[in-house]
Amino acid sequence: MKYTGCAYYPEYWGRRRLKTDIRLMKEAGINIVRIGEFAWSRMETKEGVFNLEWLHSTIEMFGKNGIEVLMCTPTATPPAWLTSNCPDVLIVRPDETRMGHGSRRHYCFSSDTYRHHCRRITKKLSEEISRHMNVTAWQIDNELGPESGSCHCQNCQSRFRTWLKSKYGTIQELNQRWKTAFWSVEFTDWSQISLDDGRVELYSAQKLDSRRFRSDMMIDFGMEQMQIIRKKHPSATVTTNGMGPIFTPINYYKLYEKLDVACNDLYFDTTTMDNDALALDVFRQLKPNSRHWLTETGSGALDHNKPSHKDQFRAWAWSSFAHGAEAFMVFRWRTCLSGQEQELQGILEHSGKPRHRFESVKKCFQEIISIREIINPLPLPEAQVAIIQDYETLWGYDSARIGKDIEYINLIGRLHREFYRRNILTDIIPPGRDLNKYKLIVLPSLLMISEEFASNLKGFVRKGGTVLAIGQLGIRDFNDNYIPAPGPAHLEKLFGIGIEGGIYLRSHCDPDLAMGNPNLCKHVEVGMAGKLNGAKVSGKAKIWIGDISVSDADVLLTFSEDLYKGQAAITENKTGKGRAVYSTGIRLSEDINEKLLDYVLSVSKIKNGPPAPLHVEVINRGNFTFAINHNPEPASVPLGISGKAVIGKFKDGTANLPAYGVCVVRK
Repeated sequence: MKYTGCAYYPEYWGRRRLKTDIRLMKEAGINIVRIGEFAWSRMETKEGVFNLEWLHSTIEMFGKNGIEVLMCTPTATPPAWLTSNCPDVLIVRPDETRMGHGSRRHYCFSSDTYRHHCRRITKKLSEEISRHMNVTAWQIDNELGPESGSCHCQNCQSRFRTWLKSKYGTIQELNQRWKTAFWSVEFTDWSQISLDDGRVELYSAQKLDSRRFRSDMMIDFGMEQMQIIRKKHPSATVTTNGMGPIFTPINYYKLYEKLDVACNDLYFDTTTMDNDALALDVFRQLKPNSRHWLTETGSGALDHNKPSHKDQFRAWAWSSFAHGAEAFMVFRWRTCLSGQEQELQGILEHSGKPRHRFESVKKCFQEIISIREIINPLPLPEAQVAIIQDYETLWGYDSARIGKDIEYINLIGRLHREFYRRNILTDIIPPGRDLNKYKLIVLPSLLMISEEFASNLKGFVRKGGTVLAIGQLGIRDFNDNYIPAPGPAHLEKLFGIGIEGGIYLRSHCDPDLAMGNPNLCKHVEVGMAGKLNGAKVSGKAKIWIGDISVSDADVLLTFSEDLYKGQAAITENKTGKGRAVYSTGIRLSEDINEKLLDYVLSVSKIKNGPPAPLHVEVINRGNFTFAINHNPEPASVPLGISGKAVIGKFKDGTANLPAYGVCVVRK
C-alpha cells in the first residue's frame, strides 16, 4: 500500500491545531492528506477575491513533515456569494422552481455561468498550489453526480437538443430510431423534445438518451477542470472520487478512461462484505492494469450507532490492498462539530483526542508501513472470470416501464457473490474489453448486444472460452426498443437458440388477484429439471423466463410446468474449442443456480479457491497470498501452498485467523 491517509479540513479547524494534528498523523502512519473539496468560501471570499495564504501555510507544514497532499477543487459546494449573485447556477426542478443555498452539488452541471466560476477557481488553485512539491495529486470536485437532483433549466434543455442533433442529425432520424409513431408522439421540431422529467409515460428511448446526456455532461464538467490542471501542473496525478459498487448516473468507464487513477469512496458497513468486494473488483477494472485508490472510508462505522470491532478496519484495509488498491484514505481526521456530516466518525473524537478509532488506524497503518518495502509493488490480482457490466443495459432497464423486477445491479451482485463465496476472483468489465485473458465470461441479462461485442464473444468461444448468458439477452436495440426478430441479436448461431419472447412471473390473473392493487399479486415460480454434469437436477425459475426455440444447442434443462412446459430452460452450444451456455431464467432457485455455476466452472477448468467460511477471503497477488477473515469467529483455512507468513499465523499450509484476522503469506 503506497498511501495511508485521511481527509483534513484546515478551513474548519484553523491553524492552532495544525502542529498537534500533524504530530498525531505521523504517529498514526499517515503519509497523505486530502484537502480543499469543500473550502471554496474560504478560498474565494467574494467574486475574484482570493485568500490562499492559509492554504499555502498548511501545505508547507505538511511538506516539512513528509506528508503528501491530494488537493481538491472545491466546486461541489459553491459559496453563498455565488449562488445569491448568480441564481442561474442553481438546479431547476421539473416544476421549474430553483433549489436554495446550503446543500452541496445543488448547481447545474451545464450552467455556463457556473462553469466560468469553476474554471477560474481551478486555474487560480492550480497556478498557485502546483508550486508545492508535496502536492502530488488532484481530485476534481467531489463524488460527481446528481446528489441534489437533476437540473431541468432551459440551458440543460438546449444542450440536450444540441446533443440529440449531433447524435441523430435530423428529427426524422430521431423519430425513426426512437420509433415514435405510437400514440402520435412523432416530433416535428427539436424544440418539442425535453429531458426526462419523471413522467412514467415518456418513451423509454427519450429517458435513455436523457441518462446518456446527463452522464456526458457530468463527465464534460469534470474534464474542463482536468484540462486546466494538466496544463498548470503536468506532473500531478489527476482523478476524482467515485462511489459504488456500481454508480448508476455516470458511465465510470468513460469518466476514468480520461483520468489517471480510479478512486472509490467505500464505507464497508453500508453493505454486506461480498458487495464491498464487488466494489473493489469494479474499481480495479475501471482503468485496466492500474491500481485504484480508496479516497474515503470510515475509521469505524459510517453509521453513528454501534461502532465496528477494533480489528475490522485492519481487515478492510488488507482486503482493499489484496483486491488491487494502493491508497487507503480515511474520512476523516476528526469528527466535525457541526454541519450535515456532524455524526460521521473521524479518526479523532470531536474532542480532538486520540481514542479507540485512532488506535485501530494506527495499528493498521503502522503494520502496513512495517512491510511496505516487502509488498510494494505487487502485480494486480488476476481473475479467470469476468462479469460484463453494461451501462446501456443498466440505463435501459431504468428507462423502461417494465423490467424493474430484473434488478440488474442486484443480479450482478448475486452472481459475483457466488464466485466470492468460492474464493474465485472476478473482474467486472464493460463489453468493449479484451476477453482473451479469461476462461469464463458471464452476461447477466445483457439487453443490448453490439456487432463488435458479438464478434469478440464468438472469437473467445472459438478459442476455448466459455460464455454463460442469463435472461434477457440481446432482445432490445440501443434505443431500448425490442428488436423485430428473435434474439439474441448477432448471437443466434453462437448460442444455437432464438429468444422469441418471454414472460414476467408476477401474476394478477387468478380470480382473487388484481393488477391495480400491489397487495393482490402472486410471484410465480416455474419448475425446471434436467441434467448437469451427468447428475439429475431440479428447481425453480423466478422473475422472468424466456420463450426460446432451439436450433443447434443441446438442451440441458427443460421447464416441467406452466405455459412453457417441455420447452428448453438451459441450453449449451459448443463452437470451436469452447461453448456458450444460456439460462432463460433470470433468478434460479439456490440448488439449480449452484449446480449451474459448478458446471460452467468445471467445463472452463476453473477450480474453486481454498475452502473457507463465507466472508473469509483468499486472494493471490504475485507471490503473496492474502487470507482475510471478516467474521467475528476465528477460522482456519488450508491455503494449499508452502511459504512464510509476513503477517499473521501460518503453519503446515494453513492460515489460522482470529476474529477479523489477517494472514499474508509469501510463497
